[in-house]
Amino acid sequence: MSGIEGWPKRWSEESKRETIAEKVRNFISPPPPLKRQIMMASYRVAAQMNRLDYTLSKLQAYDKQLFEKVVNAIIEGDKNKATMYANEVAEVRRMAKIIMTVKYALEKVKLRLDTTLIMGDVNADLAPAIVALKQVAGYLRGTMPDVFTDLMDIDEELQTAVTQYTSGAVPMFDNEFVTDEAQKILKEASIVAEQRMKQEFPELPSVEGAPAAQQGSTAATASTK
Repeated sequence: MSGIEGWPKRWSEESKRETIAEKVRNFISPPPPLKRQIMMASYRVAAQMNRLDYTLSKLQAYDKQLFEKVVNAIIEGDKNKATMYANEVAEVRRMAKIIMTVKYALEKVKLRLDTTLIMGDVNADLAPAIVALKQVAGYLRGTMPDVFTDLMDIDEELQTAVTQYTSGAVPMFDNEFVTDEAQKILKEASIVAEQRMKQEFPELPSVEGAPAAQQGSTAATASTK
């Protein structure tokens, strides 16, 4: 029986074709069925999405505070202070976009995990999700290292589980279809994040123009006296 032909049985239970060492190891600590591991991965991905949502909400609140400081500094004619706060806003929004992109990518990864549970199609749904999960986790390496570590753990466990239960026959993580589908997940998430950033983060007023306009108005007033 080939790896592909034996997939239905390995989907719900352990493979019966084991070496002696594997039998001993699995007797001591038997691995869960792949289906259960995918369910747990879906749950853990959802938990990381909640953490990203919480962090994003804090960034939005901080962005709002900084935005008001930029506006007030412009009104006061303090260009240096306005520029300083505007630079902070830019950094906050850079982080927010990264987190938002990862969040939407994880939504698509979770959807593919859940679809695999229903359809059982490892190549079409699960393999691209695993590849995309590893790639998207990299965005958080320096921003949210704890989430990065958890996502990498999920990815590694899924890769190990799939390799074990398919005897290496499916899926091929580096084939063209899987790579293209993984890139599609990331591209779509980036587009959605870009659109949501424009909706949820208001455009900053011009830091350069406002003080200059105020100075010009003052000069014009002085010249009329």
